[in-house]
Amino acid sequence: MTSSTKRVSSKPDHLYFITTAAIRHAHLFQRDVIKRILVDSLNTGRILGQFALYAFVIMPNHIHIIIQCLNGYKPQDVVREYKKATAKLILRQFEAEGNDEILEALAEVVSRTHKQQFAVWRPEYQAKPIFSRQFLLQKLTYIHNNPLQPHWRLAERPEDYVWSSARFYAGLGNALIPLSDARKLFE
Repeated sequence: MTSSTKRVSSKPDHLYFITTAAIRHAHLFQRDVIKRILVDSLNTGRILGQFALYAFVIMPNHIHIIIQCLNGYKPQDVVREYKKATAKLILRQFEAEGNDEILEALAEVVSRTHKQQFAVWRPEYQAKPIFSRQFLLQKLTYIHNNPLQPHWRLAERPEDYVWSSARFYAGLGNALIPLSDARKLFE
């Protein structure tokens, strides 16, 4: 995986398929309230002009997105800002619920040299540039079929899983947040 501290070669006009996961691959993102935080934070980054969002899926322990960085942002900037914002909101949610068990688990994994109390995200992530229509369609299919994999079984059809962009790409209406249509880029 590409580390968030390692430079990723980036071009402003490229799309990126980005994957990042919860610390220890813990299933921190199972509940709708947490998924909503993750989706709303994607929308915030989009609104702030950090990136154009083309596709996403929120899984119980990881996310996949396809973005195009904007306004001088690079993949590592987007990932860093997203993880920072969502970690604060997720921790605030767990604190409000009095979920001490999860908070204790998140505190145990922190490297004390970084002066942080809790860790929500793994420090690594993957950012793969998308250069072709074929690779784009492969990643869109992968993202939208991820909830159907036998070890997840979160839906019977891609468009049945609310926490992704599958409905948008199936022509069944909007996703939870506005998206740019990636298929138009390689016409």
